[in-house]
Amino acid sequence: MEDVLEGIKAEVEKILLNMGLELFDISFKKERGRWVLRITIDNPNGYVSIAQCENVSMKVSNYLDQEDPIPHSYVLEVSSPGLDRPLRGLNDYKRFIGKLAKFWLMNGQVHVGRIESAEESQIVLDVLGEKVVFKPEDVKRSRLEIEF
Repeated sequence: MEDVLEGIKAEVEKILLNMGLELFDISFKKERGRWVLRITIDNPNGYVSIAQCENVSMKVSNYLDQEDPIPHSYVLEVSSPGLDRPLRGLNDYKRFIGKLAKFWLMNGQVHVGRIESAEESQIVLDVLGEKVVFKPEDVKRSRLEIEF
């Protein structure tokens, strides 16, 4: 099944590229007795709209109907990473400069602040007016925080 997923992933990436979108994640798992093909898309220029999810779903569904790479029934789900999306490294940190984010560091510290700058040597957060500086490799995980 791994080969099938790789083939689907390659085709989904082509579809998304033509739409100006990116693949954030793809998985094919059995959940509650049914197979689910879950595709998470991202927009490098902002947030993903419901209309974009619908368009991707239709195009991927058309591809899957034509090629029929999955030999049994399944459910297709297309979604965005969400407002509190995980951040996946330096490119995401740069992309979301000015946004509120939460960082869990390897040493156990947790910081919530606005990403002020992101470079290979350091990440700078503005935490309530104070600068917090750490190295990208010190980040255990991170995500955007929802602002109201």
